[in-house]
Amino acid sequence: MNPRAKLTTAQAARYLHKSQRQMERMRADGTGPTWFKSGNAINSPCLYELADLDMWVRGQKAK
Repeated sequence: MNPRAKLTTAQAARYLHKSQRQMERMRADGTGPTWFKSGNAINSPCLYELADLDMWVRGQKAK
């Protein structure tokens, strides 16, 4: 899979074996993987790059 692939919160949650709610909590408290909004609108989805998810997992193993 392309490391620059963009995943929605639901897709990222499945990839990391987390719930969507856990992803939202981690995003709110700053402990989760790097994410970005796909646009400026309030309802623009939050997206994650696959490479960022993999990097976050590696960082969790080091703790």
